[in-house]
Amino acid sequence: MSAVSGAGLQDSQRFLSATFRGALFPAILSMGGVMASTLANSLIAGNLLGGSALAVLSIVNPIYFIFATIGSLAGAGAASVAAWCIGRDDQEGCSAAVTLAALLSLALSLLLALLGLAFLGPLTAALGAEGGLVEPVRRYAAVYLFSGVGIAGIYPPFFLLKLEGRHRLSMALFLCLAAASVGLELFCVLGLDLGLTGVAWGCTAANAGTALAGWVLLLRGSFRLCSIAKVWPHALKLVTAGSPAALNNLCSVLRTVAMNLLVASLAGSLGLSAFSIVSMAGNLSLIFINGLSQTTGPFAGVFTSERDAESLRQIEKQALRLGLLLILPAAAILAVLAEPFCRLFGVSAPETLSLAVPAAALYAVSLPFAMLSSILMNYYLAAGRTWLANFLTVCRSYLFLVLSARILSGALGIYGVWLSFTAAEILSWIALAAALFFFRKRRPELRGILLLDRRFEDEGRSISFSVHSRLEEILDASQRISAFCDENELDPQRSMLISLSLEEMLVSIKDHSFPADETQDISIRILITPGETPEAPGTILRIRCSGIPFNPIDYYERRRQDAAGTGDALELLDSLDDSLGIAMISASASLVDYKTTFGVNNLTIVL
Repeated sequence: MSAVSGAGLQDSQRFLSATFRGALFPAILSMGGVMASTLANSLIAGNLLGGSALAVLSIVNPIYFIFATIGSLAGAGAASVAAWCIGRDDQEGCSAAVTLAALLSLALSLLLALLGLAFLGPLTAALGAEGGLVEPVRRYAAVYLFSGVGIAGIYPPFFLLKLEGRHRLSMALFLCLAAASVGLELFCVLGLDLGLTGVAWGCTAANAGTALAGWVLLLRGSFRLCSIAKVWPHALKLVTAGSPAALNNLCSVLRTVAMNLLVASLAGSLGLSAFSIVSMAGNLSLIFINGLSQTTGPFAGVFTSERDAESLRQIEKQALRLGLLLILPAAAILAVLAEPFCRLFGVSAPETLSLAVPAAALYAVSLPFAMLSSILMNYYLAAGRTWLANFLTVCRSYLFLVLSARILSGALGIYGVWLSFTAAEILSWIALAAALFFFRKRRPELRGILLLDRRFEDEGRSISFSVHSRLEEILDASQRISAFCDENELDPQRSMLISLSLEEMLVSIKDHSFPADETQDISIRILITPGETPEAPGTILRIRCSGIPFNPIDYYERRRQDAAGTGDALELLDSLDDSLGIAMISASASLVDYKTTFGVNNLTIVL
C-alpha cells in the first residue's frame, strides 16, 4: 500500500498548478516585450524601407545573438545559481550571482561593442555582407552594436524578477520595451528621417533604457550587489549553469552566418529577405517557447534541491501540456496564413513572396518539436544535468541544423533549407535517446526522460498532499498522517512530533497568511530519510503556500522579545499563547528554514 493511500490524503495539485499558471502568463508577455525590439526592427524596416532593408537585418542578426549569448549566460546562470542558493538559504551566494551577472551583462557587453566598432570592417566581412549590401550593413552595425549593452543587460532582470515572484513587474517592464521600441524607431525613421540607421538608434535607446530600469527595479527587491572579490568563487558555477542558454545563442550566431551564406548562394538577396521572415517567425515562437521553458526552470531548480521528484514530474507534465496547447495553434496559424504573415513585414514583391511564403509554412512544422526540445533543455539545466542540456543545444541549434540544410538543399534546393529545422529537431531527439540509454545503464535508479530518482516515493517514504486553509481539514490531516508514520515504522514519539509540527505550522500559516480566506490550498510534503542509524531515520517536512508572507520563526522571536520586555512571567506566557507550538517545534528540530520562492511561502522543518 502506498503512503498516500494509507494516510487517506491526496495531492490535488491545485496549488502547484495555480502557481505555475500564475507565473506563465506574465512570463509570456515579458518575453513578448524582450522580442519586441527585433520584431519592431523588421516590421518598420520592411514596411517603410523595403525588402533590401530586410536583407540587411538578416546579415546583421548574428550581432543580436552575440549579445544575447552574454546576456543569457549572465541571466540564466544567475537565476539558476540563485534558485539553488535560495533552496539552501545562502543569501551571500545569491548576491554574488547577481553581481557577477551585472559585470557580465553590462561591462563585458560594452567592451565588446567598442571592439566591434574598432574592427567594423572585418566584422562586416565576417557577417557575409557583399556588393551593395556592404555599406548599409556597416552603417547599421556601427549603431546597433551599442544596443547590445541593453540586449545583454535585460536578461538578468528578466530571469531574476520572475524568480523573486515579481511576475507582473517583469511583464510591465518588458511591455514598456515593446512600446518604446516601436515609438523610438518610428520617431527616428519618420521624424528624424534617419532611414535604416534610425531603426538602429531607436532600438539602442529602447533596449538601454529598459535594461537600466530593470536593474533599478531588481535591486530594490530582495537581491543585492556585493564586493567584486566575493563573486569569483561562484563564477564557475554561474558559467556552468548559464552555459546551455549561452551556448544556444552562440550556436544561433554560427548557424545564422552559415545559413545566410547558404541561402545567399541558393537565392541571393531575395533568399536573405525570405530567411529574415523565418527569423521573425522564430522570434515570435520564442515568446511562447522561452516564456514557458523559462517559467518552468526556476521551479525545477528548487524542486531538485529539495529532492522532490513528484513535484518535478508534476511541473514538467504541466509544462508539456500547456506548451502543446500554446504552440500547436500558433504553428497551424502560421502555416495557413503564411502569406499574410509575410506581407505584415512588408514583403509584397511576387518573386520574394514565392520564396518567403513556403519558407514560413515549412518552418511552422518545426515549432511543436522545438517547444518540446526547449522544455527538456531547460529542465536538464535546472536539474543539474548541464551536460545533457549542452548536448541537446549543440545538436538542435547548430550541428544537425547546418548538416540537414546542406544535405537537404542539395536534393531540394532552397526548400531543403526550410525543412532542415524540423529534421534537426528529430535527429536531436534520436541522439538524446541514445545518450539517455547509455547514461541509465550506469545509473539504473534514474528513470525516464527526466532521469528522476523515485526510490523514496516507490518505497512509501515520501508523501505529498494538499489541504484547504480550513481548521477542520488541518486537524484531520494532522491525525491522518499517523498512518503514514505507521507504514514507515516510526516510533510513537517521532510520529507525535510530526503530527504536532504539521498541525501547529498549518494553523499558524492559516491564521497569518490566509486570515479571512478558507479556500486556499496549502501544499505539504513529508520525506523519511536515512538517519544516523536505521532505528532513528530523519524526517523532512515541507509546507508551501501563497498568501501573505509569513515567517513563523521570526514571528515567534518578535513575540518573545516583545513579551520579555514586560518582565511579567504570566503576561509573557499569555502573549506567546499562539506561538508556543512554534517554540516547541523549533527546539525539537535540527533545522527550521523559511524562504520565499516565486513569491510563494516555503517552510522546511528537519526533525
